[in-house]
Amino acid sequence: MLTRKPVPDTHCEGVTFTVTNIQNLSKAVALILVQEFQLARQLAAGLPLSTTTMMLTSRDIEDIIARRLHPADVYHRDGLLFQLLMWLASHLDLQGDDLVALPHSQGSAKGQDSIIVHRSNSSVVALSICEDKATENPRDVVRDEVWPEILEYESGGRADELRSSVIATLGTGGVPTNEAIALIRGISWAGKRRYRVRVTIEQQPRSPNLFKGFDEIVVGDTVMRRGETLQVESLRSWMSTFSELVESELRRLSPGGPHV
Repeated sequence: MLTRKPVPDTHCEGVTFTVTNIQNLSKAVALILVQEFQLARQLAAGLPLSTTTMMLTSRDIEDIIARRLHPADVYHRDGLLFQLLMWLASHLDLQGDDLVALPHSQGSAKGQDSIIVHRSNSSVVALSICEDKATENPRDVVRDEVWPEILEYESGGRADELRSSVIATLGTGGVPTNEAIALIRGISWAGKRRYRVRVTIEQQPRSPNLFKGFDEIVVGDTVMRRGETLQVESLRSWMSTFSELVESELRRLSPGGPHV
């Protein structure tokens, strides 16, 4: 479905993802859109899927299709689909008790595109802030849009957003809210913020300057900086085709259609 491979990069930890099974990938994204997150994770991990009965009506499915796959601005669709792809990719190298925040329901949502809470022995040891950009101009977007956002975090901005996101994510991992709040209050985030910048590219190999400046903005061990790419030829055309596959999978989940 998706494969992960390390790649050399002088500015950060380099990772590239490749689509190996687009049909299964579209099915996993459809499951995310109907909030069957565990089933989507099982599919991404290559595990047998448990059976389930979808509680959504045909009207619910058609509403998701209309709003998420046919928005007025096609860039919102592509941004959402890329975020969901990267949410799946985040699960390919989790360690220990790491938790990935549940994905946004819309690509234009404000705040972090995703966060990963890194835990050891039930303690939070680090936080990865993810920035996802589906773009035909990756270097320009990284330099002009992503770096300013990371600089804001590094200067201590938006800390309240991060705390809320971490508390909510810990809740999905079974940590009671009062315990999560107490845990976060006692943390100093100095040196614990990590960043994953994830962009689309249309050709391999990626430019060695794609993530230039990352090591100047986020100073410290390489583990604090990860530059990830997903290579798709002709981005908008690929996204349109992928969207059609996701739409077909969603309709398969409608009442009367074959269930997972």
